[in-house]
Amino acid sequence: MKLDYAALISPFPFYIEGVGGINSPVLRQIWNPDITYQGYQMYLTLLLMTPETFCKQADLSRLKWYESLSYEERMKLNMMDIIATDESLQKSYSNMFDFFFEENVIWNSEYSLFFTYESTDSNGQIIPKGMIHHNIFTELCDIILQRCGITRNNADTDISKVKSKRALEILDKLKKRRPKHSDSSARDEDIELPNLIASVAVKSNSINFTNIWDLTVFQLYEQFKREQTNVYFDIQKMSVAAYGNEKKTFKGDEWYKCEKKI
Repeated sequence: MKLDYAALISPFPFYIEGVGGINSPVLRQIWNPDITYQGYQMYLTLLLMTPETFCKQADLSRLKWYESLSYEERMKLNMMDIIATDESLQKSYSNMFDFFFEENVIWNSEYSLFFTYESTDSNGQIIPKGMIHHNIFTELCDIILQRCGITRNNADTDISKVKSKRALEILDKLKKRRPKHSDSSARDEDIELPNLIASVAVKSNSINFTNIWDLTVFQLYEQFKREQTNVYFDIQKMSVAAYGNEKKTFKGDEWYKCEKKI
């Protein structure tokens, strides 16, 4: 499911029937000492994790098993199958979902799924409101990532979403062509949250180090992009004011135009 722009910029939960409400975390929540920025990054890693990346990067003891699976078996597999066999993953994913969901989230070993709940009965047993099961898991992770301004790379796609054997073969080729090392590691530091927070707080006319913490992550990214747009707009504006606009290349409405989607 691809969320529309209205849902992405909203500070309110995005509700999925039978599951629960996905919050769009604000910066203040991420920098809370109980979570921390490092903890948030770990949560994103869990959301991006696929069975293949888990077996290749987190648990090499499972790699031989994974590589022995047929195309059809891999296409049916997602992280829920791995989580069901690993107690530490059950705790990690419960904590991660608990952070992003409006409801509380807990793993249930009997049914091998996560329950979302808001209250318990007189015996202390949870009263389920929704569930996170195998069929919704990958899409749910993608929705949370979208609300955090993140989309998966082609090489990180969960193959349980791939619809055909031919498409899977193409995906495998993309992964093999993916460079082992990126030359843009220094550039990536420029767009990490701590640097964007400082840059936007200093550049913006209305957002500062006091109120920036109430922005959602997606709102911060959008604020940063719009600030960039306005920089170029101001340069064009001053150029037109000084030299005119004979070629009619400056319309004056560039500052609010929708970003062109590819």
